[in-house]
Amino acid sequence: MNFSMKKGSFRNFGAFRRRRGCEFTVVARRQGGLSVIFYNKKSGKQIKEIEIDDDYRVGRVYSVYFPELESTDISYRLRDYDGEYLDPYAPVIVGREKWNDISRSKNDYFIAGGIGESVADFSEKAPVIEPQDMVIYKLHMRGFTEAASLPASIRGNYRGVVRRLPYLKSLGVTSVLFMPVYDFEEVRFNTYKVTEPGDNVGQVTSEPFGVNYWGYGDAAYFAPKASYFPDNPQKGMDALSNAVHRAGMELLMEFSFTSEQIIDNPRFIADILIWWHMRYRVDGFHLIGEGIPVDYLLKHPMLSNVKIFYNQIDERKLYKEDHKRFFYYNDDFVYPLRRLQNHMDGSVAELANQMRRQGREFGFVNYAAEKTGFTLLDAYSYGEKHNEANGEDNRDGSNYNCSSNHGIEGRTTSRNVMKNRMTCVRSALACVFLAQGVPLITEGDEALNTADGNNNPYGQDNAVGWVQFSNRKDVRNLEEFVKNLSEFRKAHPAIRTKAPMKQTDYLSCGLPDLSYHDTEPWIMGIGPEKKGLGTMYAGAYAGKDEEDVMVLINFYYDDRTYALPSLGDGKDWYLVANTGDEKFLDEPVLCDSGYVSVPGGTVSILTGR
Repeated sequence: MNFSMKKGSFRNFGAFRRRRGCEFTVVARRQGGLSVIFYNKKSGKQIKEIEIDDDYRVGRVYSVYFPELESTDISYRLRDYDGEYLDPYAPVIVGREKWNDISRSKNDYFIAGGIGESVADFSEKAPVIEPQDMVIYKLHMRGFTEAASLPASIRGNYRGVVRRLPYLKSLGVTSVLFMPVYDFEEVRFNTYKVTEPGDNVGQVTSEPFGVNYWGYGDAAYFAPKASYFPDNPQKGMDALSNAVHRAGMELLMEFSFTSEQIIDNPRFIADILIWWHMRYRVDGFHLIGEGIPVDYLLKHPMLSNVKIFYNQIDERKLYKEDHKRFFYYNDDFVYPLRRLQNHMDGSVAELANQMRRQGREFGFVNYAAEKTGFTLLDAYSYGEKHNEANGEDNRDGSNYNCSSNHGIEGRTTSRNVMKNRMTCVRSALACVFLAQGVPLITEGDEALNTADGNNNPYGQDNAVGWVQFSNRKDVRNLEEFVKNLSEFRKAHPAIRTKAPMKQTDYLSCGLPDLSYHDTEPWIMGIGPEKKGLGTMYAGAYAGKDEEDVMVLINFYYDDRTYALPSLGDGKDWYLVANTGDEKFLDEPVLCDSGYVSVPGGTVSILTGR
């Protein structure tokens, strides 16, 4: 191999093909010298170590071009005075091509950086999805495909997701949110420091003990995960991005940051997001970790059209823009809903406040279940968590679930119990889709997926952690119900206005944009004993000919009669659906008495036309 060198361009951090050779732009961890160590890509054996002198650096950044270096068979690592390390900007990772390959323990789980391509030719343009139009579906690439009826060659990787995109599109999904697809270490092992001859300090690794299935934690953030994108990770990620955009959906990614070194380096986090946005056309990011400098990221000019999802922000630091791109992503919606549904001193006023959350410069994501907790079905099937399979004596996972088993813990053949659980599932989904914020479905919740009561299956790379899709009638009916909710939300923009509602008649159309009702029109008590209410969205505030919408929530045990306010102009109320039924009504039913009865534990949906 020819290792002749020239000064590099300092253009892209990492290692990339350039003309016939390779260019490396890398960062030393501290001042005082840097070497690039070359390895054989297949055998892992060291080929050569080259020290880069000061002529090739600016500060701690070194850029060197090897014009005659063939990139196909090499990988690399870096060495400074503190020792050898993986380039954190490596665009490809070599050594983790097979998922959960425990045979890697024989070489202490060695990985190296690979040579990447800095640009891609994208054939599909990313769609523009307005915040008020979004419906998010969160999935784990492996879990979403491993138990699906797919050929073995496309299960557990991006090809399986591409095959399933029409299914997501049919649900009304506009935005696909991927749990980590950057290259993380899934094999769990411990590392120990040992004293070697000559008082040198080395390290050894333990035998593997489980799987980091979700992928949260420090990782190689610039590289697509090799086992998710077989053969060529970069081209695979390009193909996934093109496929999602071709389907008319946007691509969102989760990034989990844990170490203080990363959290305290806003520039590094920005570099990561910019890379995925520019190189792979990722449209938005859900960020996980304490102390992430979100305000810095929102103000970065290269991220000005990227959506950012995070659990908190100082709204005074929000960059004022004419388009909304920051979204609160937390569990503020789910627990008021569950407490009310499961009769745990829930407050209907609190739920109403959650359902009308909307900001002018920011938005909210609403969900009834998330990966870090019970599945939606399990929230109404288990009274307590069952995490024994995680090997932590059931100590892990949240003890605060506000769940209910409806009389039987776990799976059951009781039709009455299952009927009650299904009603709760449909009611929860209805509340999510009929709220102002962005609805989010967690993978499999629309398919009655269960984790057998495990509310923290972070290491369950098995049937517990995978989505168990089914062709059962109850599953088909629920999937159809979700499609109907998506279609209803899309067809009624009064539910999803761009700006916060004022609860006044500021258009002088005879109705406020948002109003609340109970057994009498225009009157809603707010006492803690209240377990139901009617919420009316006036269609005039979304357009001249738009329909009004009434959402009647009854989480009392018994049936309850609600008053329907007069709409005038010859308009009447029509019942469209009740969550006690498996399906939306084939034809809306006229409510001509001014009142409607809503069964206990259900939600009724009406339109004014």
